[in-house]
Amino acid sequence: MSEGRATADDVARLAGVSRATVSRAFSRGQSVQEQTRERILKAAQELGYQPNALAQALTSRRSQIVGILMGQLKNPIHAVLHQTISMALQQNNFIPISGQIGREDDVDRLIATFRQYQVGVVILTSMNISPGLVEEFHRAGFQVLLLNRIDDDSVTASVCADLTQGGSLAARLLVERGCSRIAVARGTPGHWTSAARLAGHLAGLERQGQTPLKVVDGGYTYADGARIADALMDTGEPLPDGFLCPNDLFAIGFMDRLRAARGLRIPDDMKVVGFDDIPMAEWESNRLTTIRLPVQAMAKRATDVISRIVVEDEKVEEKIWIPCRLIERDTA
Repeated sequence: MSEGRATADDVARLAGVSRATVSRAFSRGQSVQEQTRERILKAAQELGYQPNALAQALTSRRSQIVGILMGQLKNPIHAVLHQTISMALQQNNFIPISGQIGREDDVDRLIATFRQYQVGVVILTSMNISPGLVEEFHRAGFQVLLLNRIDDDSVTASVCADLTQGGSLAARLLVERGCSRIAVARGTPGHWTSAARLAGHLAGLERQGQTPLKVVDGGYTYADGARIADALMDTGEPLPDGFLCPNDLFAIGFMDRLRAARGLRIPDDMKVVGFDDIPMAEWESNRLTTIRLPVQAMAKRATDVISRIVVEDEKVEEKIWIPCRLIERDTA
């Protein structure tokens, strides 16, 4: 054996096969007789050999490297989603590399980086995605998978939580719990997720024979929730008896400000429902009733789609919807 790290040539000599056969044995979707593959894997284990994923990508059109373009990780749901999809990819022998978009020139830089690492598929998540970004990645030659969003103007694969269905569940719960003066907060303007959640909230109220007391411009941060609580108190009008929030961070900021400034009792004086089910939602100080994003299911379906694209060389264009779930705790 050569000095230093074991090579594919070393494995080939020990297993009594060609170097090309070793390469096929470690490539997804390549045909190798099972007995031969087992002999190669046993030789690789004895020698401590690990294939070079980048080298494989350079010599094959099927790369196991997947680019993940995430939203800001200071939003806990993005961190949860990033961790879950990364783990799902690793468990299926894919190699995730991540990037974020900040400035406009970040797109060109990320495309160059993904090309350098021979990325096979790029996952784009819901936040910070301009309408033309999918097309930019398509023009650059990448297969694209949208995760937790749908782009109606683009022909590409999508795996998304049914946010409208989730919003409707939240609205129905408040009506069933006796609320008749329900206010709704939008998420960040211009985001697809904001429009989908709001549409669900409004549709759910309409199906229960109600119209919202008011719809306010909210956001997705803790500070946004506190700001809206202040604005409601400043009007001098009676407060709503139910409030539908665009996400959990907003809901927690909203409740904290109402409790601190007005001594409001939740759920006695007002019932509140969040959206996402981030880890903080179940903290003892919050115990937030919320809509849970099906993160695990989305990650599994996304990995299945990527396998079809990479292993089976399939062009996937379907939109996969996964229902959300109502999580009842103490705030409603």
